[in-house]
Amino acid sequence: MEIAIVGAGVLGSIFGVLFAEKGFNVTLIEVLEERVRLIAREGLWMTRPDAERTNTKISITSDPSSVGVKDVVMVCVKGYHTRSAIKSALPMIGKDTIVLSVQNGLGNLEAIAEEVGAERVIGGITAHSGMPISMNEVRYVGGLGPLLVIGPFEGEPSESFKNMLAELQSRELDVHTAPNINNVIWKKLIANVSTNVVAALTGLTGGQAVKHEPTVKMIEGLATELAKVAKAKGLDFPELDDPLAFALQAFASTKDNRVSMLQDVEAGRPTEIGNLNEVIVSEGKRYGIPTPFNEAVSLLTRGYEERNRLKPKGEDPANQPEDVKAAIRGEDLSSVKMSIEASPLAKALGIKYTLFEAGRAEAEMPAGPTLPNFLGYSHTGALFTLAEHVMSAAANSIGSLGYPLNCELQFLKAADPALPVKASARVIDTQGRIARVKVELMQGGEEIADVTEMLYLRS
Repeated sequence: MEIAIVGAGVLGSIFGVLFAEKGFNVTLIEVLEERVRLIAREGLWMTRPDAERTNTKISITSDPSSVGVKDVVMVCVKGYHTRSAIKSALPMIGKDTIVLSVQNGLGNLEAIAEEVGAERVIGGITAHSGMPISMNEVRYVGGLGPLLVIGPFEGEPSESFKNMLAELQSRELDVHTAPNINNVIWKKLIANVSTNVVAALTGLTGGQAVKHEPTVKMIEGLATELAKVAKAKGLDFPELDDPLAFALQAFASTKDNRVSMLQDVEAGRPTEIGNLNEVIVSEGKRYGIPTPFNEAVSLLTRGYEERNRLKPKGEDPANQPEDVKAAIRGEDLSSVKMSIEASPLAKALGIKYTLFEAGRAEAEMPAGPTLPNFLGYSHTGALFTLAEHVMSAAANSIGSLGYPLNCELQFLKAADPALPVKASARVIDTQGRIARVKVELMQGGEEIADVTEMLYLRS
């Protein structure tokens, strides 16, 4: 069975690896050329729930018309990209192709059905999740329940659906069917609507949020409103009788994972609020059910999105060397490394790179007499300079010039100026022209600081 996965983000990457490992012919479709080049060159890394780290060579392209017709086209993009994604995927969809959506929220199946016909559309949900580690690595944290629960969007299961299910189950993948996929989608919606936005607005992980009483009250308000709307629509399944318990169980299972909507607001991307909480608000109005909790968080999230949209974009300075720009565009990493190490601050601090590859960089700053501050610790300005250097190296190693937009810096321990400091940076995620880079500073085997920086990538 040949499978195309539209969207090589965290979820698409996880499914791509799991399917490829079971022997399926998998092709990832990804619009971001930097990620396409990196995965094509180095493969896809995945850290599993048991901490095992594996590398999978997998086909990836930005051109759906180049891969031919597939048996299954799996849609793993954000809800606001569904229509454009399915239109671009049409060259891969033949008369017997199944189109499977495993997206969050509502409205995705309807949008896909408008393009390809309801009879070939399959709805699916997964409670499994992960986090980006770099542009070609994800951390798979697992989740509650089966890997996939699927069912036809409309009507009875087709022969193509039955064949797909048999193929997946024969390879020992934990895939179940549901007679009413709408109930299953709304069951997952309880968790998505009541917890994703709470994580996005508070910055809390699931493990932290379920122990915080005010946050639990917010989750309860959101989940209770959803349950009332679902019952008004004629839906009936056990979780609607105690939506808070289900939401808390699902949220707690994510542990220290930063859920997708939190990742979105941190990276300056649009969120899926339109497919989640705003749907509850509109459906509540339709049935005459007040939804003040969902309306409030929807408005606040739109405010976050507007803040991110208004952030200034980088401008090319007039004195920027053309040879350096050409090296970045051509991913000539040896030339980029030489330029960064030759900068005055890097030379003054003795910063040298021990690793420099697409999306990743590591460097070391030696001990020295100029490092102590008036208290005898390493000056934080020197540590930040080291962090900025490796951040810039990683961000400018993927074919585009990166300009910093904002930075979050956390010092965990004072640094000893008599010991060298090691820094490692990796591009965690990109969306369009926005990239996020994570930097860790280590001394004596202990982490002393971490930095998360958001950048604008010039085309």
